[in-house]
Amino acid sequence: MTDTPKLEMARRLDAFVDAAFAFAVTLLVVGGGEPPTRLSEMQDMFMRAPAYAASFALIVMFWLSYRDLGRLWPLRDSLSTALSVAVVFMVLLYVFPLRLMMESALHSMTGGFLPGGDLVNSIADLRFLYVTYGAGCLALSLLFAALYRHHLRQGEATPAQELSGRIWIMNWIILSAVSLASLAIALIAPDDITTWAGGFVYMSVPILIGITSAVRARTMSRATQVDIEATGP
Repeated sequence: MTDTPKLEMARRLDAFVDAAFAFAVTLLVVGGGEPPTRLSEMQDMFMRAPAYAASFALIVMFWLSYRDLGRLWPLRDSLSTALSVAVVFMVLLYVFPLRLMMESALHSMTGGFLPGGDLVNSIADLRFLYVTYGAGCLALSLLFAALYRHHLRQGEATPAQELSGRIWIMNWIILSAVSLASLAIALIAPDDITTWAGGFVYMSVPILIGITSAVRARTMSRATQVDIEATGP
């Protein structure tokens, strides 16, 4: 009974965060503009759909991590509440450079077939885009890592909770490191390196996560085998 008010407050906080993510998706697709009223505007909207999809996938990744946090630890305290509100602020701020980054990247990757060529007109524009996107990605990654770390340090996690929490923390640390590398490239690298390396480094994220996941699975398998051998038949 004593946890009922705390659970209700946690549900309200989670509902607020969910609503913020939903609003971020709305900003991502609509961008604060008017719905298309002409065929040319509708055509442009569909040409930008791949950039919307890529951006949407990243927003969903952040939301899934927060959803898993709520499933693992239903209760919140003052620090986790503050971190959650900070996540809301950063998501709503991050959605704009995210959209521009994806449009610019897909325009370049498709050889100009997809729109986005008018977004970056100079190397200074490109550096600014990398810095704003990287700063947002870094801030969100650190906030999520701090959320999971905070709940793990409460000392009440089950083995399943601890395993899931540590996996998420490792993924956020990887994304933080890559974002920091992109920031450094955008700020100090020569122009000819910045033009491609500032965005290219993000392609290493799934590779690094795959490597760490494989190493973790192999380590757990060895630990399980040692336990079986120790207990005997």
